[in-house]
Amino acid sequence: MLPYRDRSALRKIEEELAASDPAFVAALSQGVPATRSRLWLTTLVLADVTVVLMVVFGLLTGSSGLFLWGFAAVPALVWVHHDLLMRKRERQSGEALNRSSD
Repeated sequence: MLPYRDRSALRKIEEELAASDPAFVAALSQGVPATRSRLWLTTLVLADVTVVLMVVFGLLTGSSGLFLWGFAAVPALVWVHHDLLMRKRERQSGEALNRSSD
């Protein structure tokens, strides 16, 4: 934890920056997702596309195996998406609590 003098100096700098360039402050407050997070998101999107293609091609070609495996993967992907959404909401609420306690 920083000493009071340093915290007040940082707070003053943040206020001046927010007053001079609010768009820059908004961009900084959002941050950039970690590389690992982006890789995970890319993998998840590719999995979604693959499952949709499996179901569609399974229906169009009459391949029941392709359709059933794609259809079986849907609940797993829904669960992963739901889990990621819940973690993101928890992280955001935790950050909001941390900001309000400062």
